[in-house]
Amino acid sequence: MVNKPFIFAVSLAMSIASNLVVQQTVADTTVVNNSSSQSLLINAPLLFDGNQFLTGQAILVQNGKIVQVAPLNEISVGDARQINVPGGTILPGFIDMHTHHILNKVPVRRMLEHGVTTARDLGGPVNPVSIKQPYQLRQLTSGPILSKHSGYPNNVFPGSGIEVKNPTNARAIVDSLIAKGASVIAVSLEEGGEQGAPWMLHEPIPADHWPTLSDDELTAIIDQAHNVHHVRVVAYLGNEIAAQRALSFGIDEWAHMPCELLSTDAISSAVSKGVAIDGTIDTEAQCAGVHENAVAFLGAGGKLFYSTDMGHPDIPHGIDAQEIHMELHAGMHSGMSFPVAITQALVSATSAAGKYLGLGQLGQIVPGAPADIIVIDSDPRVNFKELEYPKFVIKDGLVVIQRAAGE
Repeated sequence: MVNKPFIFAVSLAMSIASNLVVQQTVADTTVVNNSSSQSLLINAPLLFDGNQFLTGQAILVQNGKIVQVAPLNEISVGDARQINVPGGTILPGFIDMHTHHILNKVPVRRMLEHGVTTARDLGGPVNPVSIKQPYQLRQLTSGPILSKHSGYPNNVFPGSGIEVKNPTNARAIVDSLIAKGASVIAVSLEEGGEQGAPWMLHEPIPADHWPTLSDDELTAIIDQAHNVHHVRVVAYLGNEIAAQRALSFGIDEWAHMPCELLSTDAISSAVSKGVAIDGTIDTEAQCAGVHENAVAFLGAGGKLFYSTDMGHPDIPHGIDAQEIHMELHAGMHSGMSFPVAITQALVSATSAAGKYLGLGQLGQIVPGAPADIIVIDSDPRVNFKELEYPKFVIKDGLVVIQRAAGE
């Protein structure tokens, strides 16, 4: 189980040591109507560029793109609108690799207000939420999870799955989802029964040993996704049996850090095969094996992404600071130093996710990258919670959220 008092103690000690003084210089408004063609000059003493922390760097944004990252005195301001947050930090907008914001109708403005600028919905309607300007949330989706009758997820979360009848039907479903805009295909290998798992806390709880896709159906899905449409397959799974099955079939990604404790063989095989795992550690905090699995996976060099399972009632509609906190904790227990572990946790929510999704420089603050930016009032290495309440949220160069002083 996750030792939350230990995590809090680390943060508190860092906070006292830093003696951080926060100054607020933002205007009293929440939603800003401006043009994405307007130039922005963003300045704060600390910058996380998606890969590392830098000091003394300002950002110039033009036409929705980052065009310059340099010391303030080296940037030609011109008629740019200036955003200055003394004591603050500039970061890329967060990329949440596993949400259910479409199915659960999470308000897009709320997600943006709390720092998420890109969200990937892994189970629900294939069509993204309709968005009115200026709330330009970038959305990706898998559409419904391919599963069996009476199986997960429809037995717990109705409407988030689609039933597969046979291998031919499975291929047709993949074709249909891709045609409708799905960027990844999700499948269920979830058998149920994991103690402490969110999907086992609903009433009435379905019996264990839920039906899952047959080998022939799984083969058809993966072949159609990989060899016809060239997209990845992500699997829902929670135990050793399902993990080994996913490994044997060449599934690319796991939608959760598995709930039950995995063997060393399963962890090492996942890392060697390049399997990516969407963390959702906070969502699964009551699972017996999730923290130990995360520690082992990170220690072996695994690819772990910031993911929240947003849509669950206990998860914030935006950045989940506790997910970052738990990634930090797992990283440190795997042998990383504090600076390395917190940097890697933030990388997992920004540049690493953007690269994995094939979205170019999304998640980075470098010239040429999309100007998806958040600015917070302090140092995120000290005050994780501040990530949930950015002073500014900028999407494609448009200031969509600006918090008043004290908000």
